[in-house]
Amino acid sequence: MYNRKLVFASACAGLFLFGVGAITLGSIAPDLRSKFNLDEFQIGGLFSLFPVGILFGSLGFGPITDRFGYKLLLAICSVLLGLGFAGIGLAHSIWLIQICILLIGIGGGAINGATSALVADISTENKGASLALFSVFFGLGALTMPFVLGLLRDLVAFESIVIAIGGLTLLLSLVYFGLQFPAAKHNEGISVAQLVQMLKDPLLLLIGFFLFWQSACEALINNWTTTFLLETLQVNGRWTLYALSSYVAGMSVMRLLTGSVFSKIAASRMLGFGMGFLIVGAIVLGWMPGLNWVIFGLVLIGFGLALGFPVMFGLSSSLYSKNSGTAIGIILVISLVGNLLTNYVMGYLAKSWGIGIFSLGLLIAAVIQALFCFLVFRNSKMVD
Repeated sequence: MYNRKLVFASACAGLFLFGVGAITLGSIAPDLRSKFNLDEFQIGGLFSLFPVGILFGSLGFGPITDRFGYKLLLAICSVLLGLGFAGIGLAHSIWLIQICILLIGIGGGAINGATSALVADISTENKGASLALFSVFFGLGALTMPFVLGLLRDLVAFESIVIAIGGLTLLLSLVYFGLQFPAAKHNEGISVAQLVQMLKDPLLLLIGFFLFWQSACEALINNWTTTFLLETLQVNGRWTLYALSSYVAGMSVMRLLTGSVFSKIAASRMLGFGMGFLIVGAIVLGWMPGLNWVIFGLVLIGFGLALGFPVMFGLSSSLYSKNSGTAIGIILVISLVGNLLTNYVMGYLAKSWGIGIFSLGLLIAAVIQALFCFLVFRNSKMVD
């Protein structure tokens, strides 16, 4: 037997630290660029290591959790995540930074997918709303990092902050070792035939490609917003971090409202409204002048991107309740390809035509994501 509240709280803690990791690279990009004398293309390559690591973590967690349960995977991956954070703070060479980014990606990717599958498994109804409430902690983690860095910018070196986060993550691994989790679903594991059937499911693939473009938008915002604001609008370095925090705040507020005040409204319907917010926010961010408009646009984008992963995780786990970890792993892998390609392409375009291309790329990605949202709506009843 397991304590549902403790398990849910431990899942939230893991997602919080993954949120910290997801936003860390974008937040410290100017510092890394200065410390190691990197250009835009090199920064783009560095960013792309993170989704590569997440890709490996996402490929493995589904079959492992469906076969062996959650405890060991979550504990070990927390150690990897903690070592990655600490390593970035201690590193004095770019190759060590690269290894640490991969560790954060592998550990964080597995934790992200496994905790999402875990919450879906222990939620008996309205999975979309439960996952939206759970996903608030990703936003809180992502909000914390740029806020802390901005607040302590003149007092503490960014390396010290990252090392401290590594220590907290290592403590979380001890919590996972000590908790009881739901039992494994399949002692025999998933068969190749079952996996092939899932990979050929048109609806699951549509969900995956919706998240492909969701990840593309998130990669642009998380990793390139600070550079865009610094070089295009000449915004002060501290204010770029606060502006990025407004995006995460918008995302967190939308998830919190969906999981609480609007919990009776289908999360899928809220997602439809979110696509409108996303497109409008991309237009405001790219073409309206002034820092106030930038912050407003980022809040709208946060609203728009808030429910993509929670709703699609809930739908996938409902479609494949006996193999929810594997189903979520499949759509996560597709989404991460979008993140990986976006960072490389954006790095090349920024070096060739300037960072101003960021705004057009974000708008194109937002429109395509809205199109895939419509296709998923049309081909399913959006089971929550």
